[in-house]
Amino acid sequence: MTSSPARRGRPPASTREALEEVAFELLLRDGYEATTLQAIMTAGGVGRSTLFRYFGSKAGIVWGEFDRAVERLRSCLRDADDTPVMAAVRSAVVESTRLSQEAAPDSWLDRFRVLDRDAALAAETAAHWRVWAETVSRYVAERTGLDASTPVPAAIGGAVQAAYVAVLRRWSAGDGAVDIDELDTALRHVTDAFQALLNGRDLA
Repeated sequence: MTSSPARRGRPPASTREALEEVAFELLLRDGYEATTLQAIMTAGGVGRSTLFRYFGSKAGIVWGEFDRAVERLRSCLRDADDTPVMAAVRSAVVESTRLSQEAAPDSWLDRFRVLDRDAALAAETAAHWRVWAETVSRYVAERTGLDASTPVPAAIGGAVQAAYVAVLRRWSAGDGAVDIDELDTALRHVTDAFQALLNGRDLA
């Protein structure tokens, strides 16, 4: 009896994180619309049941970790101490980023590159980033007694999100190195300016 030939190439993706890494390599190379679930299963060496157990759909691959990142941001904001509101925001963004990067170190920046560059995802990406910014806005509103939809909390959420994306773009355009201290410094310019505004004006 002859034995079966040994499998060559990439070993099967045995965890959700490993399969995500495979998927985002394909998404970055081929684009969202051209990347099929079958292509992901083939590249990852897994069957349909495994892929759907982890993700449920192609959209689940793309947005699942983003949604978890937003929840990490909410959790970090909930756990913030009584430091000035904008220092708490900066600390929460930095810490939630560190946790997200640790959760998926091999695919984290590839995920951002796909979301930032793929025209097919532009509308959904904008909607997801709006949820991220509104998470910051609501926290600022709770701490200051302002309505989250009024200009100052809304502007803070949008500005912090824009500064954050600018740092992610710089990282993704470089060698892929993630410098959490750089993020803290970049956000400080924005958060300190808004803290001065909150300290110095009647915004009610």
